[in-house]
Amino acid sequence: LAGCDRAMTTYVRRQEISHPVGTAGRVTLRVSDADVRVTGAATDAAEIVATFEIGASSDEEASRLFDALKLRVGASPGELTVEQQDEGSGRNPLLRLLGHGGGASLQIEATIPASAALRVETVSGDVNATTLEGEQRYTAVSGDLVIIDGAGSVRLNTVSGDALVRARGALELRAETVSGDLGITAPRFDALRASTVSGDVDIEGALRAGGEYRIETVSGDVMFAAVGGASFEVRGLSTDITGDVDHRIEGRADRRHVVVGGGGPEVVFSSMSGDFHVRRPRRLEQLEAPSGEAGSGPEPGDELEVLRALERGE
Repeated sequence: LAGCDRAMTTYVRRQEISHPVGTAGRVTLRVSDADVRVTGAATDAAEIVATFEIGASSDEEASRLFDALKLRVGASPGELTVEQQDEGSGRNPLLRLLGHGGGASLQIEATIPASAALRVETVSGDVNATTLEGEQRYTAVSGDLVIIDGAGSVRLNTVSGDALVRARGALELRAETVSGDLGITAPRFDALRASTVSGDVDIEGALRAGGEYRIETVSGDVMFAAVGGASFEVRGLSTDITGDVDHRIEGRADRRHVVVGGGGPEVVFSSMSGDFHVRRPRRLEQLEAPSGEAGSGPEPGDELEVLRALERGE
C-alpha cells in the first residue's frame, strides 16, 4: 500500500505468440479479466497477440511487471495452449498488481486456422469469435459471448452474461446459460440443445430432418422462428403459447403439440414457468425452404450476404 501515492503512468507491452497447428489442430485460451477476440482464417498457424496496459511508476517497473504477467505457452505438434500464470496462488496475476499500487488490463487478439478446434475459458471478460468452422468450446463467467459467421459444432457455457450466435453455415449447438439471454440464428441446425435458468432464448433457422432438438428453461421464455416449418412438444403447466404465424395446438395442458406450417422436425421445449412464442423469421425470411421441402434447410450460397444486408438495415 505504500506505493499507492506514487505517480502512475500506463505502459503498453505486447506478447506475440506464433505456432503452426495445422487446419486440424487445437488451440486453447485460458484467461481472467481479459477480452478475447478470435478470427478464423486460411492459415496453418495460430497467431496470438496479447496486449497489456500496465500501471507503473517507471518504464523499468513496467518491464519487470510485464515479465511476471506474460502468458504461459504450451506448444506441441498440432496443439497450442496459452494461459495466464497463477504462480500456484490461484489468484489472477492482474489483480495482484493492485497490491503494488498499480493495475493492468489485458486484451487478446488471435488468428487461427478456420477449421481448427478452439477452446476458450474466461472470467470477467468478453469473447468475440468470427469465421470459425471447427469444433468450438466456450466457457465465460461475467462476460458476454458473441459468435459471428461461424459453423460446425459449438458448445458454450455462460454465467451472468449474454450469448449471441449468428452462424453462416450448418450448426450443431449445445448451450447452457445462467442469468443471461441466448440468441441463435443459423441457416440450418443439425442438432440443438439449449438450457437456461433465468434467461430468454431466441432461435431462428431451419431444422434438419432427423436431428435432436431440445430446449429447457426454469423461468426463461423462448421465441422460435422455424424456417421451413416445425413441430413443437411443449411441456409445462404454467407455460403460455402464443404466435404471430399460423399454427395449431393439440394435446393436454401439461403436454401440448404445436404445429407450424406443414410441420417438420420436432422440438421439445420444457419449462417450469417460461412461455413459448412462435414468431415469423426476420433475419432468414428470404431463405424459406421451397414448398414440399420443409425442414430440409437452405442450400449454402447467399445466406451470409442476406444476413449482412439485414444487419445493415437494407
